[in-house]
Amino acid sequence: MLRESGGVSCWGANGAGQLGDGTTVDRSKPVTVQGLGDAKQLALGRSHSCALRVSGAVSCWGDNQRGQLGSGNEISATRPSQVRGLSDAKLIAAGEDHTCALRLNGAVVCWGNNSDGQLGNLTRKTWTEPAQIRGLVDAIGLVAGDRHTCVLRKTGGAICWGANDKGQLGDGTTTGHDRPSAVTDMSGLIGLAAGGARTCGFTAQSVYCWGEDDGRPSPRPRKVADGSQNDGIAELELGPAHACLRHDSGTARCWGQNRDGRVGDGSFESKGRATSIKLGPVRDLALGDRFSCALRADNKVACWGDDAGGALGQGDDGNEGGAARTGVQRVVNLDDATALVSGDGFSCATRKTGAVLCWGRNDLGQLGDGSGDGSRAMPAPVANITDAVALTAGPAQACVVRKSGGVVCWGANDMGQLGRSPGAPIVKPSAIPKLDDAAAVTLGDGHGCALRRSGSVYCWGSDAEGQLGDGAGTRGGTVVQLSDAVALSSGRAHTCALRRTGEVMCWGANNQGQIGNGAGAAQLKTPVQAPVTVANLNDASEIAMGPEHGCVRRRDGKAACWGRNDAGQLGSGTESSVWTSRVPVQGLAAVSTIAVGSGHACAVAGGRISCWGDNGSGQGGYVGGAATTPRPGVQGLDVASFALGRDHTCARLRSGEVACWGSNEHGQLGDGGRMVSAIPLEVSGL
Repeated sequence: MLRESGGVSCWGANGAGQLGDGTTVDRSKPVTVQGLGDAKQLALGRSHSCALRVSGAVSCWGDNQRGQLGSGNEISATRPSQVRGLSDAKLIAAGEDHTCALRLNGAVVCWGNNSDGQLGNLTRKTWTEPAQIRGLVDAIGLVAGDRHTCVLRKTGGAICWGANDKGQLGDGTTTGHDRPSAVTDMSGLIGLAAGGARTCGFTAQSVYCWGEDDGRPSPRPRKVADGSQNDGIAELELGPAHACLRHDSGTARCWGQNRDGRVGDGSFESKGRATSIKLGPVRDLALGDRFSCALRADNKVACWGDDAGGALGQGDDGNEGGAARTGVQRVVNLDDATALVSGDGFSCATRKTGAVLCWGRNDLGQLGDGSGDGSRAMPAPVANITDAVALTAGPAQACVVRKSGGVVCWGANDMGQLGRSPGAPIVKPSAIPKLDDAAAVTLGDGHGCALRRSGSVYCWGSDAEGQLGDGAGTRGGTVVQLSDAVALSSGRAHTCALRRTGEVMCWGANNQGQIGNGAGAAQLKTPVQAPVTVANLNDASEIAMGPEHGCVRRRDGKAACWGRNDAGQLGSGTESSVWTSRVPVQGLAAVSTIAVGSGHACAVAGGRISCWGDNGSGQGGYVGGAATTPRPGVQGLDVASFALGRDHTCARLRSGEVACWGSNEHGQLGDGGRMVSAIPLEVSGL
């Protein structure tokens, strides 16, 4: 970033010294480039950086394996080094590993890698010092893509040279050139932009682009965006697969590939048309491979997209340390998830292969990898599981149903919740005794229950609050009065079962009305040791229990909740403390899936994600505090199911990928310490 003083600040990846601070350490906060106080323009390549100085000299730093620093050698530099023989530059541009400068007299010089003719000097030889392009004396603009270069001429036309495999030279062919070639059918241009294998030119009212188009060559210019009579186009910037423009008013619009949020409209859907970004007036734009940044009119810098290497400048090395984020993180190395669950600071998923992966908190062995220490910011396989058909998680433990009908569990076992005598955590999968016909399993804090293939339910662990449902206060056995269950879900110390009839039966603790049977205040102190029916509910199609509240999706597509409501987690529009019978979730229709966390809930309704309740760590995916009614937040995800923890949320996508948001204190977002944000975030320390 160029400061008003002429100083330069940089952040992000620094493996080649491209931040100019004398080191090769990645920085998630801005650091000052050493020895620069008179810069007036910057140009950034793949792993090198250059600054145009007030005097007309140019200084570069970073990777120099192809001579792109112009220092007369191929020695990389972690601090600025002056380009040889250049003292009258007025504009600079950098490609992947080449650099060019427009001189005061309209000539252009280039240096660095020339394997595709991107230096335009009739050779394919690497140049470590500036080499002039013959016959070019009327340049007024200069841009560079990865392996090509383009110039805007005084006439309003454009010429390009270098690689052309995607048609990025705009001459109607895909043949590369080591000399300038005119872009076809372009006149009246006032500016150019290049990125990757694409080039665009713009007039005051229209943007035309050529080159790579969704992986395909597009060698002739075509119109892709318009301004308006009252708000023309002032600036255009390109990344390899996305673009942003700035209007005269300062409004910013972006379009293109958007899997990592680089378009900045709050979604992860690719955009074929320019989409407005909620930034306020903008003075300048800059785009990287998978991220975007803007200098706002208030002199604040905001960035969005992929934070790999600290590119978003958040100062948290990818959201480690518990920072809340409304941006979504894609779980790395997972694209075939078939089921997903979350506990307190960790998540697990089954794969198509039958394997299970877990990530996040592991102090009680909840990842099942045999270690029982530390945390994991990336998915790791659970030991010895290759045949999982169902999966569940409690606050600090998890269980899997195997193809055989057996159940294995791991994690905390202080109350016998893993089917063994209470004791130390079990860090590898351990079988639940006497259970070989399970279809599904659920876990509370200190107990577990299995749905048997017959429709009966078997529970084990603590029975201090009647959570085993056997009516006798023993330490395990078959739940009474229940033989037609089709699904189970547990809270802290209670469990609910969905019956074939659409009724829901619950048992266990009822101190917050979580049984849902309409109990009066005096009855809430007494645990319910045998199943009772949730009042006024006979059409449930999905159930989800939090620690002390629960929600259902009804057959008509509406949702209802009951129990604890101190954070608005029932979605009823109030924060009254307890509802002992169901209340409708406000404003939801056509619900396709619903899930509940410790103090929040989420649903997909009408194809849109909405969440409500606690949002203290961004687990609701929207900006602001707790919400008592559903609020739209994260969008652009094709969600098959949710898994909600205490302060994070994960979604299994129909593609098999998993996306998470909220707290990342224990690496529970599974992004390997990397963050992506689909909304602009202010850069830390600027």
